[in-house]
Amino acid sequence: MNFKTLLKNIFTRRRLAVLGAVLAILFLITLVFDKIIMPWYTKHDEALAVPNVVAQPYESAKELLEMQGLTVVKQGEKHDPTLPFGYVADQNPRPNRLVKKGRRVYLTISVGEREVEVPEVRGLSETNAEEILKSVGLRVGERDYKYIIDELPKVVLDQLPPPKTFVKHNSAVDITISLGEPVANVIVPSLLGKTIETAKREIQKSGLIIGQISYRQNNDLLPNTVIQQSLEAGVSTAYGDTLDIVVSSISNPNR
Repeated sequence: MNFKTLLKNIFTRRRLAVLGAVLAILFLITLVFDKIIMPWYTKHDEALAVPNVVAQPYESAKELLEMQGLTVVKQGEKHDPTLPFGYVADQNPRPNRLVKKGRRVYLTISVGEREVEVPEVRGLSETNAEEILKSVGLRVGERDYKYIIDELPKVVLDQLPPPKTFVKHNSAVDITISLGEPVANVIVPSLLGKTIETAKREIQKSGLIIGQISYRQNNDLLPNTVIQQSLEAGVSTAYGDTLDIVVSSISNPNR
């Protein structure tokens, strides 16, 4: 039996007629389901798009949704550093989704940026204070170094904000650090190649005073790199002397 004969035996006129009738019935069922049953079940003609109320005050968002015939449910709260307290941080269903009238819309409300309780770091070493602040989501801000009678060196003497106050996450805590007993003479630190912020800290730690900061164009170095200091590094000088520095810049500061 050749292939042509085989096809004729399989696809007889009767079988083709039955197949055509089945396909027609399936098409008719699909058409009725899509055009009649589904619109009736979902009430397609009554569907409406959910407005976008994210980043709006809760009361305004609630009023807008209810005007559209929707039901507002306050689902919860969350910290959001980008939105003030009482603003909508999230919504479900999402904006522009088609829903039936009366559908519940769940709103999550912002309680603002997360606040952190400032820990006690006075009496700790500078390194330990920095680690503890970092562990609770804070950071060290300005560092002030002072020679204090009867105080051990490298110990935090004071802090601002004080302990047990609440501040925003990632806020800075300024600390004052002891350099120990006052001395008559100090050693000038080496500042060349260091950043201006590091240089300021080194000057304070050495017991000297930050003097004039001037800028000079130097395209071979990163901006704000110390390229000159008024006192030679390693020499002894009086406590409280002034140390001037020259810092690199990418453009001529005199223009």
